[in-house]
Amino acid sequence: MKKVITIMILLIAAVSYTSECYAYNVVATGKATIKNLRLRDAYYSALNNAKLAAIRWYYKENKITDMEVNEDFFKFIRSYSILDQSIEDNKTVAVKLKIDLDDAALKDARLLLNQYADSTVYLYRGIDDAVLPAKQVQSTITNTLAAQQFSLADQALFLGKIDDIYDEKKINKAFNEVNSASLIIFDFRVITSLEEFKDPNNMCEVETTVTIANKKNDSKTIQIVTGNDNNNIIKCYNNAVKQAASDTVAYVRDNIIQLPETAAKLQKYNINFINANNLVLTKNIIDTLSQRGLIKSYKTVSYSQKNVVFEVNTYFSSEELSRKIQELKFPKQPTKIEFNDKKLILDFSVE
Repeated sequence: MKKVITIMILLIAAVSYTSECYAYNVVATGKATIKNLRLRDAYYSALNNAKLAAIRWYYKENKITDMEVNEDFFKFIRSYSILDQSIEDNKTVAVKLKIDLDDAALKDARLLLNQYADSTVYLYRGIDDAVLPAKQVQSTITNTLAAQQFSLADQALFLGKIDDIYDEKKINKAFNEVNSASLIIFDFRVITSLEEFKDPNNMCEVETTVTIANKKNDSKTIQIVTGNDNNNIIKCYNNAVKQAASDTVAYVRDNIIQLPETAAKLQKYNINFINANNLVLTKNIIDTLSQRGLIKSYKTVSYSQKNVVFEVNTYFSSEELSRKIQELKFPKQPTKIEFNDKKLILDFSVE
């Protein structure tokens, strides 16, 4: 069945509805006043108002009254199509949409939005790979971010979109094309001139300029100077990377993206698929869980003709994740589910 609801801004009327797995189909109309002859701006405002109305209706329908809906919730819209658009009295744009809402994701919006806020990507510049291997630099930064529960799920995708790390336009374009909420850029510069730094002990020092940006084009810049008690350039750089990463992550957590006291902890355990004759089935389930934000990442531990084991990182317990799998109503559901703190077992045996 499908849910078909008609919604007007400020006036919400449910006409008829039916369900289709974890999706709601909603018909919503949004309006916006044309100001200073800016028709295009009014059109997009009306479009956004229709989307907001649909999501607000969802929470009202499900008796969830404490959810403050904003444009961050648009990521829970699976798709939409324009049914009608018009200009009323030469001053108001009206847009009527058919919107496919992600029911399962909207139920967990708070947690999923917290994960989104904690998702970041980064790049660094100024360190020659011959001096300090890229793998070592990346490992230091990645581990520091992970220790503070920042997700780097889009890091590989982000870097794959950039062919020039000094081209700001390409960097911003790549950042806007991934889901991460923040971008951190580390610019390292070795200070070797005694005249410039006036250091009588000839310490090797590195000045690091760190820029933290978000999707709203707001940015913060901090500068960190680190030193070493000798003139060893490798030790100097290594110390700079560790200190810059540590100071930056602490600054971001304290001043930009605070970790809520109630935030769920990231946990790791296995999902065991037993008697799953079709490997495509297991891949579809695990990929769907990943795409919907129910698991942060996964890797294959072992597989055979009928059994597959994945190691997952997730904010959901094995019990909670088992409920989510049942809610998603995959074409082939496990006939038996068992869980504990170390594994989730999905048994597809024919009864």
